[in-house]
Amino acid sequence: MLDLGETLVDETAAWTAWARWLDVPPLTLFAVLGAVIADRRPHTDAIAEFVPGGDVDAEIARKNASGQHWSVGPDDLYPDALSALTALRADGYRLAVMANQPATVEPFLATLPVDAIATSASWGVAKPDPAFFARVAAEVDAAAGRIAYVGDRVDNDVVPAKQAGMLAVHLRRGPWGVIQAGWPEAAEADLRLESLAELPEALRLMVAPTIGRSD
Repeated sequence: MLDLGETLVDETAAWTAWARWLDVPPLTLFAVLGAVIADRRPHTDAIAEFVPGGDVDAEIARKNASGQHWSVGPDDLYPDALSALTALRADGYRLAVMANQPATVEPFLATLPVDAIATSASWGVAKPDPAFFARVAAEVDAAAGRIAYVGDRVDNDVVPAKQAGMLAVHLRRGPWGVIQAGWPEAAEADLRLESLAELPEALRLMVAPTIGRSD
């Protein structure tokens, strides 16, 4: 089970689009985003810093109405994404991408070589809510102990996946992955990786007989 943003895809372009919309230099928005993450605040607080009155929901609605939806596509995939999925599938794992994302990314998700996809927008429940992870287990029809959840965020991925009884895999990349890797809670991860390229071998060594195999 994999997250999407900063796990399979690099969200730099999507955040750069937000900087253009807000008419601020990308580096400025990225710096504020890093500070917001370090302060353990919602990422939308970074946008609110540049929105008069701080009404982020209204600003998102205006941006969407202009046709500028949050979007990711094939060009945003990290270089190791497809090769890692291919290797995992060759090892006999069932694969799914289930993440906190708007429904607008689902057509792209449907192009990935995985067995199931889902977004928080379509489900009406988002990480780190335990109900999200319960839904994950139900959708793939597997006990939590047979699911590995891979993501960049300690707060949204590692901790709640571990609490749900899943194998928690932390990927240290992207702003959340790097900043949150220093949090004490990061130690709760069963595996801590620098890239998806490391994942197939790490699973072979640690949990191959018991996690997510299709046999």
